[in-house]
Amino acid sequence: MAAIWLGCLVINAIPMATAASAHVKWFVTCDSSNDPLPPQAVFTPTFLLFSVLFVTVFSVGCAIEETKLGAFLSRLLDRWTEPLHKRTDALLRAVAAVSFALLWADGGVILTPELKGNSAWLAAIQVLVPIYLIARATLPAAAVGILVLYAYGAATYGLFHMLDYPFFLGLAAYFALSVSQNAKLRSFRFDCVRWTVALSLMWPSMEKFLYPGWIAPILTEHPALTLGFDVGTVITAAGVVEFGLAFALFWTPLVRRFAAASLALLLFAATFDFGKMDGIGHLMIIALLLLVFADPGRKQVSCRPAVAPLVSGTALLAVIFLYAGSHALYYGTSSAALDPLAHGAALALLTVSFLCLPGLAHWLRPVIKRRLLLWLIEPDEAGDILTVQRPRGLATPQRMTRSERLVAVRARA
Repeated sequence: MAAIWLGCLVINAIPMATAASAHVKWFVTCDSSNDPLPPQAVFTPTFLLFSVLFVTVFSVGCAIEETKLGAFLSRLLDRWTEPLHKRTDALLRAVAAVSFALLWADGGVILTPELKGNSAWLAAIQVLVPIYLIARATLPAAAVGILVLYAYGAATYGLFHMLDYPFFLGLAAYFALSVSQNAKLRSFRFDCVRWTVALSLMWPSMEKFLYPGWIAPILTEHPALTLGFDVGTVITAAGVVEFGLAFALFWTPLVRRFAAASLALLLFAATFDFGKMDGIGHLMIIALLLLVFADPGRKQVSCRPAVAPLVSGTALLAVIFLYAGSHALYYGTSSAALDPLAHGAALALLTVSFLCLPGLAHWLRPVIKRRLLLWLIEPDEAGDILTVQRPRGLATPQRMTRSERLVAVRARA
């Protein structure tokens, strides 16, 4: 019954998440300097209901991964996705080359459809990036070109606006580390991509909570996405689903692989409703999500099912406060940003503490045992710690030189 209930919940959430799959700023005129809703106005009964559902589904998924069924699914996915995983580097370079070639062919954008730019040097960098991706030796040059385009976007539209696209930074880090001879750095480069993709989806999901008026026109033009529900309910559900799937990319291998597959399917399905511009803009993210799905990954010790509901719930609240505080700090005043930033920082610290508790307990266990043993030893009359006495029958061993040991061996022989 629990499996059927969760299955129905996921199926019902998919059409609601389709509204979240399309990037709002690509289809609606949005001014990032507009004041968002205060975080207190976000915490409605509808938001709390969907948040509880998200935490429940996330916790159940983490628990399933620890079972025999989870181990079987992991082995099955490893076998199915092994050919794709082996070609991660080639596929990533090919998709990136196609994406930047399309940007150059368009001639009017910087990195995404909403970031408009039109200059000769901009087009030159966009066409050079695919050329640099051909050879491994020139991959750092491609990384520099991506960073220059990102910096230009930040200079034109503001750093806060560019926080929607940190996956370009992860992509640049991946190409820059590809020429390293250090095996640990080369393995770390894909984690950079995965983390920045998760951030690129988590951060814009806050717009559904703090700027619900931005997505309302999209639902008005596509009424089928609401499934007959109230627009406000659908917007809240879309934000929770988008955040939940993006947050799962930080978690254990099986959970993040299914989350990556779900996000890739949702982004692909959104192209049928929102057209080729949405498909071209999300091409790079879809490819990265497919590679996350194919990656067996490594299981983090701190990501345990017991802490999953605590970490996921506090992370959602922390990002809402941090978004509101960062917006107030960038566009408003420091005094207005102090309160939400303080709440967000406290919740973020609480999230990290939940993650560190299992590792801290594992580290403290031998220390506590050693201290306990010392405490149990009774002091003698002089107040000194009792020590183990050597039996009288055993003489204290004396040190021997090498020549003395050789003489003793010959004497025994």
